[in-house]
Amino acid sequence: MLAPFYAACPVCKATEARAVVAFKELSYGRCTGCGLIYKREQVPGLGVGYEENYFKHNRAKYLSRWDHRVRKCLRQVLVCQEYAPHAKDLLDVGCSAGYVLEAAQRAGLKATGLDYSQFSVNLCRERGYTAEYGSLTQMPFPDASFDIITLKHTLEHVDQPMDGLREIQRVLRPGGVAFVIVPDAAYYKIIVMPRKGRSFRPDRRGWQHHVYFYEHNLADACARAGMAPVKAGKDILRRRLAKGLRAPYEYVRFALLWAWVQVCRVTHLRREIQVIAQKPKADAQLPASHAEAA
Repeated sequence: MLAPFYAACPVCKATEARAVVAFKELSYGRCTGCGLIYKREQVPGLGVGYEENYFKHNRAKYLSRWDHRVRKCLRQVLVCQEYAPHAKDLLDVGCSAGYVLEAAQRAGLKATGLDYSQFSVNLCRERGYTAEYGSLTQMPFPDASFDIITLKHTLEHVDQPMDGLREIQRVLRPGGVAFVIVPDAAYYKIIVMPRKGRSFRPDRRGWQHHVYFYEHNLADACARAGMAPVKAGKDILRRRLAKGLRAPYEYVRFALLWAWVQVCRVTHLRREIQVIAQKPKADAQLPASHAEAA
């Protein structure tokens, strides 16, 4: 039997929502206030959890393509360093197999991982990384502990996403940045085939994902949590490119990536969106406007 999951939007608390899709195991609605897509009902106990079988047999193949994943994470860490050039350390929430931790170390940062999966924590420790067991909504760290916090495809998995963003704000040092990646609610499969795509199906991502953000309301959620969104888009690209012999490669690559991002924005391709949000310094004020779009 279905049980209520969210009685109101977990971001803006509005109670009115329009139906998006319904299965016998769960249903989703779209908030009429902020536009967030959120889970309204679900069968209790749905899903298999986030331990060894999840990582070994998931379609995402979390334990493979190590070099590719680390290179991608390194590009993202370097973007974060552009917005927080003073950064000395990084926390990766939902550290999985340790790709971000390896990338952060290559970028000269002290890296710490956090995960709700004991399998993931043990795996990262076996690989020589520092990792702690804990949840996004109750992190085992003092206030102002890190300069950079990465949160890649984790926020949509927690029951209370706003509590998670507030915890990030608490653990960030003033002037530090959070790099948040979530699935895009404007992805074309969510729009044209909500029942057939993997996003909502209870046997695929439906049991895992409780919310789906758009670019604007992810930035707004960060602002509600006390962080200033400074950049948002389908992919946040580096602003400083290599010089010397590597410069031609960097500029061509940047041009191709920029073009691909624009195509994705128009066609609703690419499944994720990204936001960089900064914790203001003590004497700074949060901006009233949304983040700059990529």
